[in-house]
Amino acid sequence: MRRTYDNAGYQRAMTALIPVRTDSYSPIAHSYFLDTITAEVNDLASGLEVTGSRIYTSLDGQKLVGFTTVKHRGMEADPDFGLEMMLAYRNSYDKSMAAAIVAGASVMICGNGIIVGDMVTFKRKHTGAIAEELKEKTQLAITSMRDGFENLTLQVDIMKDYNLTQKEKAEIMGVMYFEENLISPNQLSIVKKEMRESEHFRGDTLWDLYNNVTESLKRSHPLTHINDHIKLHDFMADVAGFAPEEDAGETLPPQGATDPIDGRD
Repeated sequence: MRRTYDNAGYQRAMTALIPVRTDSYSPIAHSYFLDTITAEVNDLASGLEVTGSRIYTSLDGQKLVGFTTVKHRGMEADPDFGLEMMLAYRNSYDKSMAAAIVAGASVMICGNGIIVGDMVTFKRKHTGAIAEELKEKTQLAITSMRDGFENLTLQVDIMKDYNLTQKEKAEIMGVMYFEENLISPNQLSIVKKEMRESEHFRGDTLWDLYNNVTESLKRSHPLTHINDHIKLHDFMADVAGFAPEEDAGETLPPQGATDPIDGRD
């Protein structure tokens, strides 16, 4: 593993009190969730290995969101390539969020994420044999990540070739802020600063703007990161012209919100 971020969040995740199982509620320990993902990625049969992780929790450790980056075993990560595979996941002890695993990608030079709604491979309330399902669903998530990674790189290539004028950038940001509510006033200021001062993304492509925005999303609440990235990618895909005619994906509800498919636990 290359590095682990937010050690305080990891400690909170490991020490939070696990709820008692009942007939209607089957908690998954944060540690079991994390260990299963790491073990399945690092299994020799997968041909992959974990390169790094970021762990975020609520202050009481009841809610967990994590991001694990992955590469092909034995292959050196190539920063010039720009992307590496990533799994995002969430878990909760307080019944506020269903458990979920999502496949995606990470921008290597800055850690910005890319998550697509139709790569949500596991989302389930904490009931029944959920722990037993986790291993199988993690394997599916790994397959989705590996199979979908090539498509993500193609989409990135399209955005890298999609040039924008300053007026077009302003129009896109206006829609994101005023119409779609994808960013907050503070994040809008961050995007404006990134457009002028970003170390890596000061160009005039849609990919540059995408990363200016994902940089601002690092300041959003950690427990809404997955949803924020899914919504952003859907929006940018529509701008670039490679979005599906109908939204095949699923967004995950933010902290405390009702899950659009299976509700709160």
